[in-house]
Amino acid sequence: MKKHGLMFVLTVFLFSAEQDEVPLLKWAGPPGSRPESYEEWIEQHPYNDFSCILNKTMHSDGRAGTIAIFTEQNIASALTNEIDQLATNLQSEGYDVLSYQTSGGNPDTFRQFIKDLYDTNNIEGVLLVGDIPTAWFEIADDFNQYGYADFPCDLFYMDLDGTWLDTMNTGNGKYDGHTGTIEPEIYVGRLVPSGIGDDTLLLENYFRKNNAYRHDTLFLTQRALVFVDDDWIPWAGQWAYDISLLYPDTMNYWDPETTRASVYRTKLDTTQAWVSVFAHSWPGGHQFTYNSGSNHDNYYSYEYINQDPPTNFYNFFACSFSRYTTAGNCGGSRAIFNQNYGLGSVGSTKTGSMLDFYYFYQPLGQNKTLGEAFKDWFTHITDYGVTFDELCWHYGMVLLADPFLKPTGHNMWIAETESNTIPNSMLTISGNPGLTHINLHMFLEQSTDVQIDLYNCAGRKVNNIKREFKAGNNKIKLQLNNKTGENLPKGVYILRVNINKKIITKKIIKI
Repeated sequence: MKKHGLMFVLTVFLFSAEQDEVPLLKWAGPPGSRPESYEEWIEQHPYNDFSCILNKTMHSDGRAGTIAIFTEQNIASALTNEIDQLATNLQSEGYDVLSYQTSGGNPDTFRQFIKDLYDTNNIEGVLLVGDIPTAWFEIADDFNQYGYADFPCDLFYMDLDGTWLDTMNTGNGKYDGHTGTIEPEIYVGRLVPSGIGDDTLLLENYFRKNNAYRHDTLFLTQRALVFVDDDWIPWAGQWAYDISLLYPDTMNYWDPETTRASVYRTKLDTTQAWVSVFAHSWPGGHQFTYNSGSNHDNYYSYEYINQDPPTNFYNFFACSFSRYTTAGNCGGSRAIFNQNYGLGSVGSTKTGSMLDFYYFYQPLGQNKTLGEAFKDWFTHITDYGVTFDELCWHYGMVLLADPFLKPTGHNMWIAETESNTIPNSMLTISGNPGLTHINLHMFLEQSTDVQIDLYNCAGRKVNNIKREFKAGNNKIKLQLNNKTGENLPKGVYILRVNINKKIITKKIIKI
């Protein structure tokens, strides 16, 4: 049910919320530094005439909803193959895909275009690729103590039926109020290299990683690093529990003297699917305190490029670290545009961050996409209106990612079949159910390549063998481990064997 809000102080709660208790984040940049202003940004990104052309429509079998991809027209031709591959992958996952090339426009015209798509096609989410119009919000006195603040606000494109107001400095191009039904209708993800390097090359490489992840060659160990600096140690246990709803295996660090940049740097070398870091920051880095808060050291945003941590996803509880309008120095973007692993980050464009993490990680743990979980979380935040503190904490939250990615992995839609394409005399299985392994017995008339894949019930490939086997009888001991050698949990799995393009799938039980 939709709830209505007022302009700033939309609801007063009778209990103390996290937003009232948790220490505020602070800008931790070098002395004299500050966020760039809207006026400085718009000078480099003036609004032009709006154009949006439907480039491709792809229909699926209806398992999922309808989504839209918007690619900046200046780079669209160079990314044709990458966008087409993404659309094909999404179609195979059950989405109807609308792919557009767009240029110019302002936030109002672009939001109206998205709203029309929502009204006519019931789109559930969008991906923005490249330099797409950015909406800005302003606050007269941030948190009633930080003074004036303006910042990018992607919630503007998520809430399509609320009213966004410009009353404080009318006509200056920034919103300052949000009323009506303020819950989001759709989710939005953004991919913008922010002047890190050659936009086209960075995006091409991102989509290469994206495709590899969907096809299981970039799916990292299902583990999360939780790294909490000094100010938030009292909340660290609860936040680590929330993250464990997605990844039960968490590596937790929140000792005041060990959460330092040097330790964080070392821990980032560990292979893990997810990193959640909590630190005072700025777009150029994180600041960690030690010696009872009297000293600090920094992990710089460029290190996410240079170090290239083996991590797929990040949640940055880090002041302004995801301010993607900061040319060449947005840490939230640098983390996903490194060479080999980064795919998505969530963070804030201002002093603020995510709280109430349960409402983000719980849906992710239920196999929802990044976008779906981000929308679920924002729905929770706005469900009964927002207080002024909630607005200051959360209205800068953005998802820098392909929002259709699932941290739990992508369903391959593998079903058991009793196929006759491989005769029983060619393949038999023993030791099923199995504790540590099963045995495959294969008779081949001639030497041939054989592909053996093992999937869990979510359709995620957990192990595979591909090699040439000799003619005659072959016995294969298939260990019930994942690709890193760890024992698979008890449960039902699907075995898929491809012999010379003849395929059979069988149910396997791990006990």
